[in-house]
Amino acid sequence: MAHPLTQILLLAAFIPLILLKDRIPAIGKRFPVILGVLAIVALLPHVSFLARERFNINEFYHYYVATKYFPELGYTGLYDATVVADYEDDPSSYDPNQGLRSLLTYDMEPRLLTIVRADEIRAPFSTERWAAFKSDIAFFRETDGVLWKVGESLQDHGYNGSPLVTAILGGLAWQPFLSGPTYIRLAAWFDIALVIIAGACLALFFGPESGLLFLFLWAANPFNDYAYVGGAYLRHLHLLALLVALLAYAKERFVLSGAAFAFAALLRVFPGLLIAGLLAQNLLSRDRRALLRRHAPLFASAAATALILVAATALIHSPDGENVWGGFAEKLSLHSHRLSVNVLGLSYLFFYSDEHNVAAILRAWEGGRALDWAAEAGRTFAANRGSYLGVTAALALALLVLLRRGRPPAGFFAGLVA
Repeated sequence: MAHPLTQILLLAAFIPLILLKDRIPAIGKRFPVILGVLAIVALLPHVSFLARERFNINEFYHYYVATKYFPELGYTGLYDATVVADYEDDPSSYDPNQGLRSLLTYDMEPRLLTIVRADEIRAPFSTERWAAFKSDIAFFRETDGVLWKVGESLQDHGYNGSPLVTAILGGLAWQPFLSGPTYIRLAAWFDIALVIIAGACLALFFGPESGLLFLFLWAANPFNDYAYVGGAYLRHLHLLALLVALLAYAKERFVLSGAAFAFAALLRVFPGLLIAGLLAQNLLSRDRRALLRRHAPLFASAAATALILVAATALIHSPDGENVWGGFAEKLSLHSHRLSVNVLGLSYLFFYSDEHNVAAILRAWEGGRALDWAAEAGRTFAANRGSYLGVTAALALALLVLLRRGRPPAGFFAGLVA
């Protein structure tokens, strides 16, 4: 059975159980057990994928290799160095006209332009580090097989992690106890372990039912496709940090909550919007003085933790010697201007058109012409910009009313919507 269908069926079974658990004593009494069974069934495909596929090759190529060799690669050198390493180890497979994406501009370029700069690309590496890099690339080349030769991995958009992600993932990647392949296969299990730990934390603080409910909803979420996010490299570390922040807030441990919010926000941007929503609610509320006084330890702790982490990770070496946070900001700026099929946001509702959806693209291919989805989507969005701005303004106004009249949790909700 297709996994998305399994998830939908599990959710369809869960909804009536929620409605009936307070009406039928037999269901209510056994609800934690029933929920536990549903959680296990929902988790099984994720675990099965890891046991069968072992790890997400594209994810580990970008987040393991790029962080391990970040001092030599920075945010822009991964694909160029990979082409040179491949050329040295397997020159017979080299095609000078095969394309790769430039991580400086996101434009596609022929590999010939990379090979002519081979000495410049190798220069940041010591002899030992270049040999280690080539060994890691050889592992991915041999594991990925045909897709590697097609060059699919080098047509993505590179490594996009923050300097804090770089410090954690790269530091772990250089562990001296396991070989690279062994460590990668072990690390592929880290994310599912983090999710189970998060469920255990919820069960500890709010009871088994809450922990099982979290595990079920995480695993049964149709957007959380194991084939896409499964076997990743600590992709969910921010989830555990965010959960600690919210649990600490619920227990009024505001110093811990602020520190965890800052840590989560420096791993992934969006948790910062939650604490920004809380601050906005405090400032807009009629009880602003009392609320700001109450939450002052949280905001102070978040600011101090963010400053300490940014200062510490700013010491990470980069190939050009510039501050790594500046490089990260440039990467985000470049990335934010690119349309992507795997990103969801309000603006994407206004990019869509029957003229350039999947069916239209396939029809164009069958007719012998290429349809540039990004260009077509950009034109569609430009035509719908007025509607988009109107909806955005209406949502912003609704959130302002909510923040003005609501209690502090409304701030978290507003941040989530943002």
